[in-house]
Amino acid sequence: MSAGPSSYYDLETVAQGVAAGEHRRIIGGLWDEMGAHQLDFLISRGLKPEHRLLDIGCGSLRLGVRAIAWLAPGRYFGSDLSQALIDAGYAAELDDALRAKAPRDHFAVNDDFDFGFLPEPVDFAIAQSVFTHLPLNHMRRCLARLKGRMKPGGQALFTYFECPPEADLFQPFTHPPAGVVSHDDRDPYHYRLTDLEWAARETGWDFESIGDWGHLRGQRIAAFRHP
Repeated sequence: MSAGPSSYYDLETVAQGVAAGEHRRIIGGLWDEMGAHQLDFLISRGLKPEHRLLDIGCGSLRLGVRAIAWLAPGRYFGSDLSQALIDAGYAAELDDALRAKAPRDHFAVNDDFDFGFLPEPVDFAIAQSVFTHLPLNHMRRCLARLKGRMKPGGQALFTYFECPPEADLFQPFTHPPAGVVSHDDRDPYHYRLTDLEWAARETGWDFESIGDWGHLRGQRIAAFRHP
């Protein structure tokens, strides 16, 4: 059983899956599609090779393997709950040249959004399919802790499942195109757009609703901008 709000907190089971060679599947599959899609989207939002990027919930480096190749050396950083996932991605998905561009101390393992490992503020952060598995207060906590680690004008891009205003927040909601069913009180979680606006306001960020960004499972995306 998971000790946290989602199955990703069951670190023993995650480690067993990694040991069985399933580090791509465990993080949701769609390895090629979503890795490339995230990097393309970040570039469309202004990411440049010289920028520093924090990948929150980096897992086994689905985005990381592409971002490290595209960014200048030393510009990619990742954090995750699971040491096993990071280790698998670092060993199996990166070659020596990519590992040289992203040293091992550019990765942190914790369950509390502790970004103290960053040597200096970042320009961009992305949390893709993180807060779809967590309650709203986790997002607020992440934003509060991230603010001091991001450059003024920087962007944090978070995906979420949206419960539209006409739907009952307390009932399951089905998201096209893949038919994922989300809930207000268990994984996968959904939010109102006003929930995200509240989290931004409470932690001192400017909020931008982006919405549909072509996610294959219907997750939407929003930007939190450091003022």
